Amino acid sequence: MAAEQSKKGTWYIGIGMLAISLIVGLLFGMSFFSVLKDFSKTAIHIDTLKLVGIIILVIFLGNLLKERGHLGQLMRSLEILIRLPRVSIIIPSAFIGLLPMPAGALLSAPMVDEPGNRMGLSPETKTFLNYWFRHVWEYSWPLYPGVIVASGVLDVPIREIIIHLFPLTLAALVSGAIFGLSKLPSGLSTSSAQKQKSKTQYHGLRDLLVSTWPILAVILLVIIFKLEYIIALLIIIIVLVALGHLQSQKIGRALKRSLSLEMILLIVSLMIFKRILDSSGALASITDFLGRMGISPLILLFGTPFLVGILTGMGVAFVGGTFPLLLPFMTQSELNFTYLMLAYVGGISGVLLSPVHLCLLFTKEYFKADFRKIYRLLFLPVSLVVLVALAILFLSKLLV
Repeated sequence: MAAEQSKKGTWYIGIGMLAISLIVGLLFGMSFFSVLKDFSKTAIHIDTLKLVGIIILVIFLGNLLKERGHLGQLMRSLEILIRLPRVSIIIPSAFIGLLPMPAGALLSAPMVDEPGNRMGLSPETKTFLNYWFRHVWEYSWPLYPGVIVASGVLDVPIREIIIHLFPLTLAALVSGAIFGLSKLPSGLSTSSAQKQKSKTQYHGLRDLLVSTWPILAVILLVIIFKLEYIIALLIIIIVLVALGHLQSQKIGRALKRSLSLEMILLIVSLMIFKRILDSSGALASITDFLGRMGISPLILLFGTPFLVGILTGMGVAFVGGTFPLLLPFMTQSELNFTYLMLAYVGGISGVLLSPVHLCLLFTKEYFKADFRKIYRLLFLPVSLVVLVALAILFLSKLLV
């Protein structure tokens, strides 16, 4: 159900972006055949193909890890290593959040429900904890399509995106701790932890490393060794398949689930939109118009992604739909990463508050929570992350 709704939404956005690209091209003086020529050139351009390849490989890696049982091993290792109930209740959400998937918060919801009931938490509090900590990585984690597309649209290495946006992930973790974890009762031990008392910390650490090494290795190759992201993914996937002793049937099943036609359409349509904005002269005209209106670039940088994020509930949509338009406001002689941070926090804030965000909708239904009460819990932590981004922006201006 969740996956089907997510697929439909992705199809609609992809087709909508193609239609908008066609309309923009025609409105700004391009002939129909010129628009089609740009469509075809962009669809087979190396940057587009590389972006599509990265998305497919990321999804394939996640599916391989699930087929190999890494997720279950990860959760068992964390039950051994972390026995503080106020921390352990959000660990499933946070670690499942490392692997992006449609309505992924539903996967961790049962793991939050049981300890949450023992603590006497309200449905809204359980919804908030599961939903918030599932998405703390979305600001900077390189497996998220929004981060990958931002790298492609802005033509910036993904490691630079990660490094400059990671403070937002830290801010989200701190914000969740302040407004979520600090209010939880302490002193209750989880049943999982009690079952694991006989197991040593060594076993827990060993299982943690075994279950997470593919993800850690990708990050290491990209950030430390500065390999191309697509090359790092290919290397780790080949090693994982070679060492994994997986049946060819399971590998084939994982690959089949990774070839998402709707996601490919979305990525291609976003790159086409960027190309048409540039080649039609629409980008220069829109930038000039907004400049003459006297609207502060900071308001545009935050507000435009926020609006698209809240309307779609999808990170990749606000990045692909607004970043090509906002690129002139983000760049001087080169990309201003604090402006990128402001645009990104605006978009993610919209996504987190979106009433059509599948994770929010299905988690709310799972816990039978009240929408208004959930929003009361979400507003302050979202606002704190935005304030951190603004503080970094203004501090950087003072230091220049």
